[in-house]
Amino acid sequence: MSKIRDFITISRIKILIATPAQPLLGTFLAASSIFDLVNIYLIYFLILYIISILYAVNVNCYYDRDIDIKYKVKLARAVDNLGKENIRVILIIETCLIMILSGYLMLVGYVIVGIFSVIGWVISTSYSAAPIRVKKRGYLSALPIIIGLFMFPYINGWLMIKLNFQVYGIIYLIGYILLNEGMNLINTAEDFDEDLSENVKTWAHVFGLKWTFKIALIFTVIGGVCCIWGLLIKLLSSQIYLYNVSFSSAFIIISSIFILKSSWDLYSIGKRDDLRKAAKENAYRMPFWFASTRYPMLLAALFILLPF
Repeated sequence: MSKIRDFITISRIKILIATPAQPLLGTFLAASSIFDLVNIYLIYFLILYIISILYAVNVNCYYDRDIDIKYKVKLARAVDNLGKENIRVILIIETCLIMILSGYLMLVGYVIVGIFSVIGWVISTSYSAAPIRVKKRGYLSALPIIIGLFMFPYINGWLMIKLNFQVYGIIYLIGYILLNEGMNLINTAEDFDEDLSENVKTWAHVFGLKWTFKIALIFTVIGGVCCIWGLLIKLLSSQIYLYNVSFSSAFIIISSIFILKSSWDLYSIGKRDDLRKAAKENAYRMPFWFASTRYPMLLAALFILLPF
């Protein structure tokens, strides 16, 4: 039982709570009707996505153990308790499942989805694993997160429904990347001293903490506006009924409120004198920011599809 708890710990379950929304946002926004979602292969795709995210966080905890022991002690202890050999076995199993499911989706016609999933595995590995370890490469450090965690899931979810992208989908994608990377930057700032001690150079070191929080706020605000804009275009270009307009509009408003709340939180944190301390004290908010902005948008996208 203790091993299961340790595995849950290195799987960052609080962050994972908000992750199912990511590919589904692409899927729901690509759909023209609720009946487009009746697709057995979506189940295989979601399983593939969840395993891919588990692999990404597991491999990160594995290679970040010496950093985490300095502050995120619970993560480091979980790695020690599981044992690195056991974690390597877990990573191999996850890799095999990713390759099998990616190959299967390619065989049944979702070729690009399968290819992007394999590329996502490469990105997840190179982000954390030596000798490449992109997360310590300064300006490049954020790219694996932006591409692998925020961009590919949405694109793959969309491609499960249709191959052609529409303007509103692209606007939403740009906004989604900015919004989530903006909120994610507090996690980057949280590890400022620990990363520096291990020669890991992130955006927090490249830009400094003051400008990192300014960038976080700008990204969050602009990204939020683009997401709401994309949802509104989707709504206005869809068949209009009483219930789909009412429910989707309500959740778009709720999304806007939570985006504003997240933006205000980042603004307030960035105004603190001791930004190192502020980042550590407030990083726990990030999973809530993710969940509170993603799920109302997901529900808005779903209700747009209602045929009544």
